[in-house]
Amino acid sequence: MLDIRSTELNLIPIFVAIYEERSLSRAATRMEISQPAVSKALKRLREIYDDPLFHRKVAGMEPTSFAIDIYPAMAAALKNFSSTLSTSRAFNPHTSQRVFSIACITLVSARLIPALLCKIRQQAPGIALEVHPLFTEDMESDLRMQRYDLIIDMTQSGRSMLKSEVLYAEQVKVVCASDHPRLGSDLTVEAYFTEEHVALAQWQVRGSMITAEHLPQMANRNIVVRVPSAMEMLPIIARSEIIGVLPHSTIETFAGIYDVRVLPFPFDESVFSLSAIWHPSRTAEAGHRWLRQQLFEVVSELGLTPSIDQP
Repeated sequence: MLDIRSTELNLIPIFVAIYEERSLSRAATRMEISQPAVSKALKRLREIYDDPLFHRKVAGMEPTSFAIDIYPAMAAALKNFSSTLSTSRAFNPHTSQRVFSIACITLVSARLIPALLCKIRQQAPGIALEVHPLFTEDMESDLRMQRYDLIIDMTQSGRSMLKSEVLYAEQVKVVCASDHPRLGSDLTVEAYFTEEHVALAQWQVRGSMITAEHLPQMANRNIVVRVPSAMEMLPIIARSEIIGVLPHSTIETFAGIYDVRVLPFPFDESVFSLSAIWHPSRTAEAGHRWLRQQLFEVVSELGLTPSIDQP
C-alpha cells in the first residue's frame, strides 16, 4: 500500500505556491510561513519526486518539464480540498471580520459599489471591502489566486472555466456637449464616425467599454484621448466637441453636474450586460455565496434587470 503521510500532503500547497509565484519568498508570504520552511519543503519534494522541480533563474524559479506536467494535478487537488474546507466553515456575517476584494469596471462602480457597501454595513459591520479598478491581464489567474474574490465586468463571450452570472443589462448612449455645433437631437452612423471620440484607457489587452469584439464597427472610431473613468470622460466631453459612449445609469448618476447632451447610440446593438465573475472553487464557500447574494439583492433594489428591450 502506498504510504502517504500527512506531512507530504502538506507539501502540495507549497508546491503550488512556488509554481504560481515563481519565487520562494513570495511563496512564503502567500503561505504565511518562513522562507527557510519553503526551502525545506522544496527539498523534500525533490527527494520524493527525484527531480529538481525548479531551477533558480534571474527571472525567478523556473519549473522543470516534470513540474509543469504535475502542476495541473497538484493545483486541482489543492482546489478541491480547499473548497471542501471552505464549504464546511461556518460564516456569520454579523461577527465576521473578512475583507472582500472586488475588481469592478469603473463605469458602473460609482452606482453599484456605494449601494453594496451600505447594504453590507447594515448587517455586517465588521466586513470591509477592497474595490479595485479592473486592470487585470489574466482574470482567471487573479481569481484563482484570490487576488480578487469577485470581478464585475461586461459579460464575456466565448468559453471560460470561470463561473459567471449576469447582473443586469445596460443601454448605452452617446454623450456630447450641450452646444455641440454639428450634432442635433438624432445621430446617424456616418455622423458618429465623423466625430472625434474619448474612450476608456487601454490596459494591456483591455480597451474601451465597447470594443471591436462587441461591435466590429467600433474599430473605425477616431479615438483622440483615453481616460480611466467617466469622471474624466464627462468634463472632456462638456468642454470640447469630442463625444463618448456611456451606460445610461452612469449618465443618470452624474446628471446635472456636466453640461452635456444625450443622444441615441446609432447601432442596433445598444444593450450590453454586466456579469459577476468568480472562480469555480469559490462557488460553494459560505462567505462568497453571501457576498454574491448581497450583490444581486442590491441590483434588484436599484431596479436593474438582467435584460431590457432594445429601443
